[in-house]
Amino acid sequence: MSTDPLIREVRRARHEISEECSHDLWKLYARYDALQREMKARGRHTFVDRPPRPTPQELTAPPR
Repeated sequence: MSTDPLIREVRRARHEISEECSHDLWKLYARYDALQREMKARGRHTFVDRPPRPTPQELTAPPR
């Protein structure tokens, strides 16, 4: 079974980025977080902010 060339290219790029970060998830997160902040600052991209997660108290409180 052959893999689509585009899929191979994406996997290669992901592996290179992971290697640059020593395959450390925290470094990868920091890299992507910095990239997102940079893209937001440029103003050319739109990002959706997630609403805050409910606290455990809010989850267990009786309905109003």
